[in-house]
Order: sequence, then structure tokens, then C-alpha cells
Amino acid sequence: MTEQNFDPERLRPAEYVCEADPRNTMFVRVDRINGTSRVIELTDHHEQISAYVLHAGVPQEIVLQFETARNVYLYAWFVYRFYPVAEHHSLACLELALRERLKEEVRTGKIREKRPTLRPLLKYAVEHGLVKNEGFSAWQNRGEIRSRSRVEMEKLREASEKNLAEVTWDESDVQITAEDLDWDYVKMLPDLLPMLRNDYAHGSTDLHNWALRSFQIVSEIINQLYQPPA
Repeated sequence: MTEQNFDPERLRPAEYVCEADPRNTMFVRVDRINGTSRVIELTDHHEQISAYVLHAGVPQEIVLQFETARNVYLYAWFVYRFYPVAEHHSLACLELALRERLKEEVRTGKIREKRPTLRPLLKYAVEHGLVKNEGFSAWQNRGEIRSRSRVEMEKLREASEKNLAEVTWDESDVQITAEDLDWDYVKMLPDLLPMLRNDYAHGSTDLHNWALRSFQIVSEIINQLYQPPA
């Protein structure tokens, strides 16, 4: 099959319904061990979205909405323009999860708006410690990256001072410190996520396949909002 068999921007002809959107086949997967590469496949695409799961303590009605968003992402393999649709639905699912988790706070007036939107709900969750830096892999990875960079710089400085031809180190040298983790990741979320959601809600022509970043953030927030079963 070639791209000329159908127009991916139009309603798909029935005989090509199960064909990959040609824009997805432009990406490759690189084997870092042997340096070989291959065109990304549906199984790779499925593996990526399968990584983001809500735990069993999350209410079922929220899980079902998240699963809907995951399936839309999965079917973006066939229709590239499903990526922003999937991202938009994942953010709508986040607002649903926050509204359900904080419904008592809304009822008692702790959150002033009668029907608060994503930003005040998320802001309340962050300010009251329901969502913490420690619950985000991006925050943890930032600490590792900074720690690793510090070790590399120290070794390079040692090599320069001692006029060494080479230096070596192992993983035990990479120790994450409090300074490495001094990054208030959650502080930016109440502004960033509503802005992204509103961009979709009010009409957007954006087209990209970056939705996985939102799935990661949304799943990590929701999994913090609700206690997993003992």
C-alpha cells in the first residue's frame, strides 16, 4: 500500500480502514545496543499507551473515561488526527477525577466556585498536598539527570586537574541529593494543563503526536488523588 491509495485527511474508504496513517510510518525505533533502526509498528504504538494505567482505587467511572482516551490514542495509529482528540479527552478525564475527588470540598465551600473548572480544582489539590512532586516521574528523572550531570562534570574536572587520559565511574557514583530535586514541578501544573485543555476546547488546529506526555501527567495526578487498595 502506498500513501496515494487514500487521502488520510478525508473519511477513510472502507477497504483501507485498517491501514496505518502514513504519517505514523515516518517514525523509526532505534536499538541503542547495536545501532540498528526499523520503522515503528502498531505493537510499538500499543506498548507506549499501555504504560499509563490507573490503579484499582480510582472510581470506575473515571477509569472508563481514561480507557476511552487510551483507545482513541491507540486508534490514532490509523487516523493521525486522533492524537489531539485523545489528549483533549485525557485532560477532560483529569477534570472529572478532580471534581469527583473534591466534591465535598466544593459542597462545603472550601473551593468557592459552585462548579469549579480544571484550574481551581488542580490548584486546590496542589496547595493541599493531594498532588506532590514525588508522585511524578518527570520530577524524579530531573533529579537523576542533574545528579548524573554533576558526576560527569566532577570527573571531567578531575581528569583536567590530574591530566588524566580517561576517567571512569559507575552507577553508585550517581547519588540524588535534595539540591538535585529542588524543582517545584507541581507549581506549574495549575496553569499549564488548563491552558492546554482550553486550547482544545475553544477550537484548535494543532496537529502533533505528543499526547503521551499528557497521558503520563494525567495518570500520575489521578493515581495520587485516590488511595490504592491495601
